[in-house]
Amino acid sequence: MLTANINKIIFISFSHNFHLYIHAYALLLLGRGLTLVQISLIESILIGTIFLMEVPTGVLADRIGRKWSIFCATFLLMVAEFIFIFVREYEWYVLVAFLAGAGYAFASGAFEALVYDSLPPENREAEMKRVIGRVKSYSMIALVIAPIIGGLIIGDARVEDFIPAIALTVVALFLGLLVCLTLREPAQDSSEAKTGSLTLLRDGVSLLLNNRRLRWLAILVVFTTPFIDALAVTLGPPHLVRNDVSPFAIGAVLSAGSLLAALTQRYAYKVEEWLGQQRAIALLILLPGLLYWMLAAVAGPIPAASVAILIYGFGNMKGPLFSAYQNALIESKNRATVLSLINMFVSLFVALGAPVYAALAEQSLELTFVVMGSVIIAAALLLRAHRLPSAEAG
Repeated sequence: MLTANINKIIFISFSHNFHLYIHAYALLLLGRGLTLVQISLIESILIGTIFLMEVPTGVLADRIGRKWSIFCATFLLMVAEFIFIFVREYEWYVLVAFLAGAGYAFASGAFEALVYDSLPPENREAEMKRVIGRVKSYSMIALVIAPIIGGLIIGDARVEDFIPAIALTVVALFLGLLVCLTLREPAQDSSEAKTGSLTLLRDGVSLLLNNRRLRWLAILVVFTTPFIDALAVTLGPPHLVRNDVSPFAIGAVLSAGSLLAALTQRYAYKVEEWLGQQRAIALLILLPGLLYWMLAAVAGPIPAASVAILIYGFGNMKGPLFSAYQNALIESKNRATVLSLINMFVSLFVALGAPVYAALAEQSLELTFVVMGSVIIAAALLLRAHRLPSAEAG
């Protein structure tokens, strides 16, 4: 049964998120002599690699199969973590970022495409909201468990204490790699199987340009990106340390936020049922922006940690809903290609924005959070997040 793929994808995505040191990553690199701007540049290289490889890997996923794309993703992430154990020079961090970026690009469209095509054909859009929420929920559980275990291993975040945590991260990815081999590829008809790479790309671009509903969804996703990864990796830990939150407690904050995210993403479709589609979209898009403003305003360990937990928990709550909306408008034959095109523009926006926010954070973290929130709220208002185009508009 193809539905068995869902549980396997849950395990693989769990392994991708099981980073035992992610909550203290910035503290590690700061301890090795890097600045926040340098750390952000490494992240931008990673995101830039995702941007450059999103479309080629999406086309490959539609050509060679989503199973092998996910396998490649897991393998590259595992190799990047293994090399990270030994690197000390800035140039090697760039290589690690490139490998990890390539891995995330391979996984980007392939995960959602395989999930959607593994569902029974009847009422797929409604099922996707529930199932992708469950997949994202369990992947968030990895970020609940990993910082707690990692916090115990890392302790006071001395540089030498990170090595066992990174090594165990490699082991988790290796287990995920083994599960990749057991995935089943959904069958395609003969006409889909023969579709060429350039045709897949051309059709994907044409769909994005000509389908108003899908185009609006894609633009909204890009410009309301909540920068949760940048907060968790680069900006959040220094801000929490300045507010007297210990390194172990920073891990606990990420764990609590991830646990909240697991719940909010699992039941995001309930918000839509309660409020209706239009109001739910507006609320879930505006909420991260308002929370960033709140993070800039509060001070002290408990208020700062509490608001950070809320941002981690609610920042990507709209994800399962938008995933279902987008997939319902895309044909199976080029599903990974179109999703990768959308994710490519998200990556470009993050790659350009992250170093700007990091440079601003060198002057004032509080001002940075105000600007981050303002960008999200302004984009939501300008793009009329409360009005989803009708299905007939496409």
